[in-house]
Amino acid sequence: MIDVNDFKQEIECIYKDEKYSVRDNGAVFRHPRDGKRPRKYDNFWTFGKSNDTHGHMEIASVRVHIIVATAFHGPKPTKEHVVDHIDTNRRNNRPDNLRWVTRLENALDNPITRKRIIMRCGSIEAFLANPSLLRESDVTSDFSWMRAVTNAEAQVSKERLLAWAESDKPTSGGTLGAWVYSQQPISQNDGQSSNVDEIDKLQSDSLNGWGQIPPRSYERPDEPEQRKQNVMLSLTPGAAQEIYFDNDTPNEYPCTPQEYNDDPLIAYAANLTENAVFWRNNNRDREYVVDKFGFSEDRNSLYVMTKSAYVWRRQDDGDWIAVPIANLNKGEVSEDELDYQLGEIVYKDNLFVHKRVETDFMPKKYLEEIFAKYTKTSG
Repeated sequence: MIDVNDFKQEIECIYKDEKYSVRDNGAVFRHPRDGKRPRKYDNFWTFGKSNDTHGHMEIASVRVHIIVATAFHGPKPTKEHVVDHIDTNRRNNRPDNLRWVTRLENALDNPITRKRIIMRCGSIEAFLANPSLLRESDVTSDFSWMRAVTNAEAQVSKERLLAWAESDKPTSGGTLGAWVYSQQPISQNDGQSSNVDEIDKLQSDSLNGWGQIPPRSYERPDEPEQRKQNVMLSLTPGAAQEIYFDNDTPNEYPCTPQEYNDDPLIAYAANLTENAVFWRNNNRDREYVVDKFGFSEDRNSLYVMTKSAYVWRRQDDGDWIAVPIANLNKGEVSEDELDYQLGEIVYKDNLFVHKRVETDFMPKKYLEEIFAKYTKTSG
């Protein structure tokens, strides 16, 4: 792990009327304002606090990568420019991993991003003809692999990602684990498999588990009984949720019944009225509402199809935020902007355990096929 004092260069800069000292390892130091008492985040070196909503590091709600880019690469050239994390690790804020680009330049010039766009949209030409194919809602919420890195770790992870981007192999599944920061050479492995073979084995995580853009083709999920049982208590009494990523946080499940006499899942189903809030995230800035529900043939599982009650909107600074549909005027939202999820509920140990049939957001049509496969009685 990297230390804030492991650095070679230190620069001062001004960003949004605040004075910072910035190191080439991505650490920042906010100075007190002249004549004012030090504040909570003044006078100490930090890589920042991770924000699990968008994955970036922050200090007092200011994104660290923008401070570092300003210090080492100068102020934002135009309002259309954003900071690109070249290796796609949003917590690697080393200056050589950051650059000012427009979103189009990022799509065309970053080979890692470019390949993901091709896999999502079919081709760069298709993306340029219809940029709406690629939305911020394609970004997943799994940032568990991301962290501040040493210079050696940064070089290894970038080399591996670039090798994957240059390969022409299709995704084949796998888990990322500690591979991205491994010190094991990625050259030929005793003639058995090449770096591209190894990257190909793991690249589905680079697209779904921790990356930017899910591919167009989807593999069927495991059967429910094959899924890993690892749960945490949710914020709603009587509810629990399956853990998928290291940074998972407890959510709310407002439809969870608090009183029931007979079959618990039937009591739950009675609360699943159309557009009722089924899921609310820990930050309370995103909600999913009920679209349809159904029971498994043995009635031991309740499946719930949900849709987002928010849409992504780009701000003046180039960032995207989730805006509740209720805050927008009629006609401002199209069906294509909505994300869908498919969840499973089982009753175990006096808890309603909530699972995700897919760990990512998927097209409605695809999830409807899975829903029809698993359910016999729909609601």
